[in-house]
Amino acid sequence: MTHPYNAHRKNERGVAIVLVAFSLLALLGMAALAIDIATLYLAHGEAQRAADAAALAGARMFAASGYTSASSSLAPSDICQSSPGPGAAAAANRQAEAVAAQNLIAGQPATVQSITCIVTPANPQITVTLQRTGLPSFFGRIWGFTTHSVSATAVAEAYNPSGSTAPIQVQSVKPWLIPNCDPTNAAPGPCVAAADRFVDNTDGSIRNNGSFVGKKLTLIPAPIPGPPNVNTPPPTLNYYSLNVPIRPPNPVCPSTSAVSCGLVGSDNYHDNVACTSTFQFSCGQTVGAGQTMTINPAPVSTNEGTQCLMHASGQGLTRGQDAFTDGSIPVTITGGDNNPNPALQGVPNISRSDSIVTVPIYHKVGSADLCPGGCTQTATIVGFLQLGITQNSAGGNGRIEAVIMNVAGCAGTGGTAISGGGVSPIPVRLIHQ
Repeated sequence: MTHPYNAHRKNERGVAIVLVAFSLLALLGMAALAIDIATLYLAHGEAQRAADAAALAGARMFAASGYTSASSSLAPSDICQSSPGPGAAAAANRQAEAVAAQNLIAGQPATVQSITCIVTPANPQITVTLQRTGLPSFFGRIWGFTTHSVSATAVAEAYNPSGSTAPIQVQSVKPWLIPNCDPTNAAPGPCVAAADRFVDNTDGSIRNNGSFVGKKLTLIPAPIPGPPNVNTPPPTLNYYSLNVPIRPPNPVCPSTSAVSCGLVGSDNYHDNVACTSTFQFSCGQTVGAGQTMTINPAPVSTNEGTQCLMHASGQGLTRGQDAFTDGSIPVTITGGDNNPNPALQGVPNISRSDSIVTVPIYHKVGSADLCPGGCTQTATIVGFLQLGITQNSAGGNGRIEAVIMNVAGCAGTGGTAISGGGVSPIPVRLIHQ
């Protein structure tokens, strides 16, 4: 006789296998969904990085063009054009699109959906929105989802602190101290009037609406003794060579086998010119006798370091260095034959160059001469000038010809300092993500 309880148990045989099968199916479904979601998160992260890079590249064109210093001399549409997609001719648009194409999302470039410009005189902004469609769904197609898309938006700005309360700090500044004298607007001789200056000594605002941006400037080592003079034409300005700490930490230097770089490591002044130094210059900093930065009391060798910096094989133009337009803005750059990036050699309208440098601007109450009787005077840094060096010209050691690209004036020393972007006194930063 079969017990009723045993008969009931026989009816339950195989139920566990069915439950396990359904549980495994559910677990596999969730695992598959998790894989697809993780893939989408990864793609979204790549899209955000691509949008960030594109927006920063576009914002850099505001600084490189000189727009943040001389907006009244340049049509905003020449720099950035709001557009529903790619193809606009403005410089910031082209750079943003080029960088977006270089940053792949799931192995493919994204599509520029829109570029929006807020072109204010001092702190222009660019917003870039990217989208990547057609992302494959590995397991989601079980539920009918075959493809996905991701999008990302980034906003970047070029921030010129001139005339604001934010001081600025800049690294890799070249050891060439220039007076706050604008030779493109001043009469011959020592500058005296406020209109003769690059920036206002008190509030840091840019003088003459930045009309000097895009113009040629010749720098000549300051006579010892004797105050820096302003001579026109051509626009010429004397500079003092500085003793600037460079180690530690060690600077980033080109190889001694690079063009004109055989003297790398020979002395601090040469390396401050030829290499990328980490020493930080700040608004309101004092230079001169008894300070961290002192003035060389005698002429020093400048040509070799400048030629190494520019990748020039000698003095003069067309010696392999990058070329800069002059006379108007935007300033454009054409890659030279010795540009370390082969893809940029001979290419017009490139966005960066090792020939772009920043130099400190000083002010001294009374005579501008810092070296009467052995360079015993001190002066205060009131701004920074960005230059594109065109050549190390003949006519004496240390004669440098350049194009003025940008300027940032110092307005104060309190509060959180704004850090300039490498060789530029104009920081470029993401402001929203």
